[in-house]
Amino acid sequence: MKQFNVITEDFNNHKFIPYDVIPYLVRRYKEVREKPVTFDQFKEYVEKESFYQWHSRCEYEIIVKSLFRNLEGKMDIYWQILMNLDVITEIVMDEVANEKRKT
Repeated sequence: MKQFNVITEDFNNHKFIPYDVIPYLVRRYKEVREKPVTFDQFKEYVEKESFYQWHSRCEYEIIVKSLFRNLEGKMDIYWQILMNLDVITEIVMDEVANEKRKT
């Protein structure tokens, strides 16, 4: 399975770790009633599922601070997905197609 890692925090070990969002999105795809077919439908599916799962939940948020200026901002997994929505949509579509070929 292809991966798409975002950055999240491991609270127990006090460090940042990569988190692969593709397995969750493919697993949820299997559970939805109305399956997306076109790219735009898949894109909407990825955005909605990501919003529901990762938007504004403190365990998926990190604070980003500039090294050179007094800039600081909050970033969550959903925001990282939105920045790469087309790429993630293509990966999810490919993985769903690969799973269909296997069965």
